[in-house]
Amino acid sequence: MLDVFLETGILRANICRYVADMEDKGLIQLLYKMDDVHTKFKAGYYTTDKILFREVEDKQLKLWEVE
Repeated sequence: MLDVFLETGILRANICRYVADMEDKGLIQLLYKMDDVHTKFKAGYYTTDKILFREVEDKQLKLWEVE
């Protein structure tokens, strides 16, 4: 989130809130985690490209399905 803040000037707290909201809506997904260049800590890298999304298997939705 620090990288986004440095590029856009938008406060990190706001970025985190919007990313969480977009994750709940299925508009953004965590792509991978790796060490950040600026902070040297693990950082999540996100995508909005639906082609790169992982297929999320929601077992609870399939709980009542008959096979």
